[in-house]
Amino acid sequence: MKSFKIVLIALALTVAIAGMAQVPEKPDSMMPVIDMAGIIKNDSLVNALNTRLDSLSRRTSNQIVVVTVNDLGNLEANQFATQLGKKWGIGDKKHNNGLLILVKPRNDKGAGEVYIAPGGGLQGALPDVKCRWIIDSIMVPHLKQGDYASGIEAAIDHIEPIVLEEYEQEQVAATQNNKDSKGSGNGWWILGGIAAGIGGLALLRKRNKKNMPQPPADGNQAAAGAAGAATALAATAPQEEPAEEETQDEEEEDNDNDDTKPSEPETYKYKYGGGDFDGGGAGAKF
Repeated sequence: MKSFKIVLIALALTVAIAGMAQVPEKPDSMMPVIDMAGIIKNDSLVNALNTRLDSLSRRTSNQIVVVTVNDLGNLEANQFATQLGKKWGIGDKKHNNGLLILVKPRNDKGAGEVYIAPGGGLQGALPDVKCRWIIDSIMVPHLKQGDYASGIEAAIDHIEPIVLEEYEQEQVAATQNNKDSKGSGNGWWILGGIAAGIGGLALLRKRNKKNMPQPPADGNQAAAGAAGAATALAATAPQEEPAEEETQDEEEEDNDNDDTKPSEPETYKYKYGGGDFDGGGAGAKF
């Protein structure tokens, strides 16, 4: 019985390894849109989507990747998408916030298939039911007509604001938690500062009362005392120093600093961050 279980485990591992072998290797040129099947046929749209999704990734760290393939091998669309997402590491490793849109066109190898696979970090904003609605209501009407470019673009048009809203809500929550944490800590500092201020004021009043000069015996002594006090006050008063004028060299240096060279644009390169996938999402055939 034990040997039978070992055989089953070995068989399952063999199947999993064989499935991973069917998933394409991560391309050297990493871009958000990987049209291996050549079905988009619109270079301008591909470039626009690449720029758009790259900007989204830079701003939020969420990564939306579109992959088209001609063949899923012996895998279901769910298995193919999940294994590809794992193998390529789509999304941030810490947040698992990648999302894969997989499209296989209708061809001599079978019906067309589409699958939307979000990483665990995006499944709250894009649960399976929501992914299925996007596929059925937004993508499939275009895909059935062979208009793959419009179907993919329409899906991104709908998904992108959802991802942005999720990110902004997370940022607001993080900021509020940070404020609450600082506010609770600052309360003790404020109370301590008030107590220290009261104690210091009492001590200062006590010292002033002790050091207060006694009234003079007659008018001459009063005048002398007033003159002496004025002289002492004038001696202790801070003297204003003349403002230093900037030298010509310093002015030239400031002018040189103002003429900063414009920074060169950052080289475009989409980097996958090591995200993971757990099989969530939805798909359909067309």
